[in-house]
Amino acid sequence: MILRLTAMALGLSACVAQEAPSSMALLEGGVVATSPEGYCVDDETSKPAQGFALLAPCATLGAIAPAPSVVGVATVQVGPPDSGAVAGAEATLRDYLITEGGAGLLSTTGNGQDIEILSTQAFDGRVMVHFSDAGAPPMAGLQGEEWRAFTDVNGRLVTIAVRGLAVAPLQDGPGAGLLKLILAGVQAAAETVVEAVPEV
Repeated sequence: MILRLTAMALGLSACVAQEAPSSMALLEGGVVATSPEGYCVDDETSKPAQGFALLAPCATLGAIAPAPSVVGVATVQVGPPDSGAVAGAEATLRDYLITEGGAGLLSTTGNGQDIEILSTQAFDGRVMVHFSDAGAPPMAGLQGEEWRAFTDVNGRLVTIAVRGLAVAPLQDGPGAGLLKLILAGVQAAAETVVEAVPEV
């Protein structure tokens, strides 16, 4: 996966064209992860039954598609039923994340001392945090900085994370912008799922 992304960062094209989905239903459709333009879901790495999806530029997954203006890797993780607790408690969650205990939740190693909080936002049922992690990245080849969002969708906690490549790291503007695009896609998909349920 990272080798394909590194090739993308270096301007190389994928060798074999294949299909790559632009969206994926997670946990039997409770939440749908929808990719922004130029991105697809990696159906080899994603685990829909476990509520996990990995999104990357379509070209890095072997699909024929132009490269997006912002190249990164994103994950969507959906929690169990009734795990959503962000709405109405946005400021509380934001304030907790800047403590050492909260930073430990952000760290890939669980060590809050590895985390440097760079910025936070809390509004409209969403909490977003930009931080630097001195620990090993969740996947080899990714940069140390991460943009993460927490929100509730259909009663479940949804966590979205974005990182760039170590060889082509994202800056704050593009990183935050990509996070917001993926967050908006997940929310729009969730609204579609809810609207599709017929009234009794």
